[in-house]
Parts: sequence; C-alpha cells; structure tokens
Amino acid sequence: MARKASSGTNKSAAIRDYKAANPTAPPKEIAEALSKSGATVSPQFVSTVLSNAKKNGGKIGKRGRKPMAVPMDNIQQLIQVKKFVDQIGGLEKAKAAVDVLAQILG
Repeated sequence: MARKASSGTNKSAAIRDYKAANPTAPPKEIAEALSKSGATVSPQFVSTVLSNAKKNGGKIGKRGRKPMAVPMDNIQQLIQVKKFVDQIGGLEKAKAAVDVLAQILG
C-alpha cells in the first residue's frame, strides 16, 4: 500500500508559489530558497515543474475537433436525397436501388 505523504507542503506548489512571488527568479535561486526553508529540490526539478505548469497553462482537459461546417451545396444534395428516399418508399428500398445501380455501372 502506498505511504501517505508527509503533512508538509507540496514541493511543486511551493515552487509555483515562489515563482509567483518572484517572477524573475531562475531555477537555481528557487531551489536554494526552498532548501533553506526545508524542502530539498534540485534546480532541474524546479525547471521541470515550471515547464509543466507553462505547458498546461490552466487548460482543463483536451479540446476536441471543431465541428465542420456543411457547405450549402451539400445541404441541397441532402435535401434531394431525402426527396428520393421518400419517393422510392423508404431507406431500405433506396439502399437496394443504389446497390443495383452500382452493379450495373461497375
């Protein structure tokens, strides 16, 4: 079973807090300041935490694709297909007619 973390502050949160208070501080300075307060972190770890924070940038989740806009000529074609399906007597009969046409053409 995993061991529960100590009740001390989160190192990553401490790094982010220090960087918010001192925006121009380099990773080495942040690591030294935090080690004086009792949290031992390396400058590389500070760089990693700050880089990950910059990458995430406050985004929540992953954005999906934008919905595609249907051009007007495609809408007109869909309306014509709907009329054809209604005229022939339903979707199953329309599919059968298209299958027969495909066999004839090729």
